[in-house]
Amino acid sequence: MAARLTVSVLAALLAMPLAAASLPDPTALPQYQASQGAVGSPEAAVLAWVSVNGNHSIAWYGGTTVKVGDSVEGGRVAAIHEDHIVLSGRNGRRAVYLLDHAIRTQPQAHPRPSGKNRN
Repeated sequence: MAARLTVSVLAALLAMPLAAASLPDPTALPQYQASQGAVGSPEAAVLAWVSVNGNHSIAWYGGTTVKVGDSVEGGRVAAIHEDHIVLSGRNGRRAVYLLDHAIRTQPQAHPRPSGKNRN
């Protein structure tokens, strides 16, 4: 009985990596963008995500994390916003938006006036 239990547990442990190998890579580019060109080419450099946190803001651009001041594509990261980054270089400034333009932050609600309502 103990031998069967040991064999069952061992088989289950060996099957787990095989099941995980069939899962998709969550960090991989969507299929339609992965086939557009090499990662190092400027037209393939895309903005996948941003994390805005004051002076510690970072973004995933062109296959690597970048922060304000980092060198990319012959220019520099000038700013990181909630839905895009700004690159500046010899050819001027340009904005690079997130992969999915449907990913936008909700507009912030304006605080109500603190005065009393006189109705």
